[in-house]
Amino acid sequence: MPVVIALPTGRVRDTCLDIIEGSGMPAKKLRNAGRNLVVDDGDYRYILGKPSDIPTLISQGLADLALVGNDVTEESEVEMAELIDTGRGRCFMAIAGPPAVAERFTGQPSPLMGLRVASKYGRMAQRTFESWGAHVKVLHLNGSVELAPALGLVDCIFDIVQTGNTLRANGLVVVKRTEEVSLRLVANPCALQLRWESLRDAVDSVRDFVNGG
Repeated sequence: MPVVIALPTGRVRDTCLDIIEGSGMPAKKLRNAGRNLVVDDGDYRYILGKPSDIPTLISQGLADLALVGNDVTEESEVEMAELIDTGRGRCFMAIAGPPAVAERFTGQPSPLMGLRVASKYGRMAQRTFESWGAHVKVLHLNGSVELAPALGLVDCIFDIVQTGNTLRANGLVVVKRTEEVSLRLVANPCALQLRWESLRDAVDSVRDFVNGG
């Protein structure tokens, strides 16, 4: 029975492939997957999916292990066992907006009350502001979130930031950096209990690779 690993498509795909390859797991077929979303190679099966779908693949038992950003795992609220912080794919969560909105973040929580916030990370945004004692209105947007302040939909956004180029292109600045993000190796809790001997080599190989062993 193969070890099934779910991997995200998109901006971190190549980083995930580097981790798989660097850990000594077969990666040749994976790198040449084309449009295939399921790749079998030796004792491994790889499932490629949108980052937001990775927690579902884990929770439904379709994958034993996965590489996924902690932004995705925290937003999903799906039960997963985090095994390793790979330190790869680093970026951060932040509140961003027009320069004028930054003044509302310099004092007590009261200026933040009723703030309108756009994000595809609705749960994380709500929790973040609540931790500051501020109740805000979160508008869920899946794309083009950076346009929302310019269109007058919201006062600011809560989003993941890598280079900041898209923010600057839309006249936004990072107002408050809230949480560091990186790729994590996670597991299905049941698979850990029932198949640990089968998963051990993969987990140890990833740990050795990211630790420079």
